[in-house]
Amino acid sequence: MMTNNERNSYFAVIDTETNWNNEVMSIGIAIADSQTFELKSTRYYILTPECNVGGMYSFVLEMKKLKVDMKNSRDNVISDIIQILRKYNIDSIFAYNATFDYNHLLELKEYKWFDIMRLAAYKQYNKALPAYADYCGTGRLKRNYGVEPIMRLLSGSRYYEKHNAIYDAIDELKIMELLSYGLDGYAHAQINAKKEKRICNKHKTSNELYVNEHNDRKKILDEVDKYKNDPRYSKISGISHSKRKSTIEAKSKKELQLL
Repeated sequence: MMTNNERNSYFAVIDTETNWNNEVMSIGIAIADSQTFELKSTRYYILTPECNVGGMYSFVLEMKKLKVDMKNSRDNVISDIIQILRKYNIDSIFAYNATFDYNHLLELKEYKWFDIMRLAAYKQYNKALPAYADYCGTGRLKRNYGVEPIMRLLSGSRYYEKHNAIYDAIDELKIMELLSYGLDGYAHAQINAKKEKRICNKHKTSNELYVNEHNDRKKILDEVDKYKNDPRYSKISGISHSKRKSTIEAKSKKELQLL
């Protein structure tokens, strides 16, 4: 257990790799000091059975001298990740093109997520970007703003992205270090600022996420009935409402059968 002085002293950088079905098959986590950005710990996960499907970068899932900390089901991996984040009292997660990783790890949505790319790919934040490059009106590069070209510009080296989740997480931490901004400089880069505050004592499994979606759909059905009976919208046929309602109900029943 960490002391109060150590709370929020660390942050996490996460990278995911997906299979041909767009399912997460590996996750890499780099834990770093919030002040120095020094790497403190790493965790590398391979998810089963998702890894058996295969993907563009399956050939680097398991490499020589690369430690796999856990090879297990998604729910067990997520549980371990949350334990690690609790151990270091982490509430902030960083990723490059964070929306991708965030949408693939919705069980972690209650943490604060920040996008490294929102600094790395913008000329007003990344001083290594050349003046002759093509930029959008927002200051973002129009092309070539992935991890590999950005790292090459920042480091001045012939860097090649490995597309292995743990190696890429460490490299994305290196990009943050080279950009030379403190964590406060990423305030505008939070992608889920309006989300609910993180609940520490539990996390939602994949099944719970589906059930929540079903409950949300039920609320929509109630709204459909309310809308149908509103005299202000009497010109809209009851047939349209019935058709919409039956479609939503059918989809809900089908999804519940999969649980």
